[in-house]
Amino acid sequence: MRYVLAAFATILTAGVCTAAPTDDGQRAEKIDGLVRIVGAQAGIVLHCRQFYAIDDKVSDGLSSTVRPTLDQSLGQKQAQTAVDDEGKRLAQEIAEVGPERWCADQRSILNTEGVRVFLD
Repeated sequence: MRYVLAAFATILTAGVCTAAPTDDGQRAEKIDGLVRIVGAQAGIVLHCRQFYAIDDKVSDGLSSTVRPTLDQSLGQKQAQTAVDDEGKRLAQEIAEVGPERWCADQRSILNTEGVRVFLD
């Protein structure tokens, strides 16, 4: 599991810190993806335990692998602002669709990507 997690994080973080000026769009897209990973893991921990068993080691591993890259790419203050903004966006999304559906969607997405945050 540790190797899958490391490979997944490497793919997502590859090139974020070294993007050339012509790759600004791709860099922004990768950074957005990293922010969404951190936000999704927080949402999963806060809302999905009532519906599913969560592998805390994998969930924490995703966040702790991604966050340093995000901090390096944006700077710690800007990264925290981006994560906070994503948290607000995510809270609204969860409120709109409901936590049970949101968690089911996350489970479906994550368990097909080879990273098993959800145990059942």
